[in-house]
Amino acid sequence: MLRKINIFILTAIIWLGVVSFNDSSNKVEIPGKKINRAISKIWKVEDFEVIDLNNKKNCMANGRWLKVKTNGSNLGMIYIGRVNSCRSGGCSIDGDPQSLAFEFFDYFLLADTSGKILWVKVFNYQATQGHEVMSRGWLNQFKGLTKDEKLVFGQDIEAISGATVSASAITEDIQQVLSCVTAFD
Repeated sequence: MLRKINIFILTAIIWLGVVSFNDSSNKVEIPGKKINRAISKIWKVEDFEVIDLNNKKNCMANGRWLKVKTNGSNLGMIYIGRVNSCRSGGCSIDGDPQSLAFEFFDYFLLADTSGKILWVKVFNYQATQGHEVMSRGWLNQFKGLTKDEKLVFGQDIEAISGATVSASAITEDIQQVLSCVTAFD
């Protein structure tokens, strides 16, 4: 029994050490299965290659770029990003921006070789409010958009009740992403 307690304590200490020194808060994980399903659904292919482009171009520091190829030809690109969203009451407080409390959510989008958005999915929503931005119907507004279009939240992209901050934040992020899409020829 004492040995089990010692093993438990040692495991807890190691776990705390790993969690304390591992700053993964700004790292966006790649949702492999979800991306693979989206690629198969949108481009209707089963055999494809996904290539990480982050070492080739630094555009959008909060996210990752991937290129999708099949049989030697480019299908398009994927952007996986993290959007900061304000905690309830956090962004309306006057003061130092460094001290503001943020929550986040992660999403990915697929774009064709011309830079047109084909698919947007929110896959990791960590904020306490605004889950409405995960709605497939609301996200469909971004389909077909290109870098030539300027998005105005509340006009081009509908506001969504209960998710004003999150919806505005993802709209702004996607506008920035669109400006980078054609940088990866």
